[in-house]
Amino acid sequence: MKTLPLLSLLALAVPALAQPALPPVLPPEARQFDFWLGEWEVTAPDGKPEGTNRIEAIAGGAGLLENWTGHPQAGGGTGKSLNAYNQSRHQWQQFWIGSGGGVLELAGQLVRGEMVLVGDHIVAGRQISERITWTPNADGTVRQHWEQSADRGATWTTVFDGRYRKKKAP
Repeated sequence: MKTLPLLSLLALAVPALAQPALPPVLPPEARQFDFWLGEWEVTAPDGKPEGTNRIEAIAGGAGLLENWTGHPQAGGGTGKSLNAYNQSRHQWQQFWIGSGGGVLELAGQLVRGEMVLVGDHIVAGRQISERITWTPNADGTVRQHWEQSADRGATWTTVFDGRYRKKKAP
């Protein structure tokens, strides 16, 4: 009779152990950048090729991985970025590294349907502000507009203006 309580406890513990852990529920904000997912051909506003970009979901959809390959006529180069919504900061964050050694750390949010990420860093002893805006268009394209400011945002200069079009299936 002394084994009955032990068996009862074991019977209660086995179902609890057999339950797989559920992944955490992501907030709706974690899907705000999904419009950027896909395989893209990227051109300048005049139609000249800039490169290709593959944006893939990672970590169960909790983040995006960017895989950039520049067109040889546009200077070539490669780069990657990690992008995720940081729940504790209530903002999106991006960490980019390019094959030329350039690193950007940006943060921001969705503003009127556009993803706007900003950050500051030092280049050759000067503070440079970066602002990149991704705009999803009604025709399925995405515009990426990258601007820099050397005067803390008083004026901005376009560094890159890319039009993303989904690659056609082979």
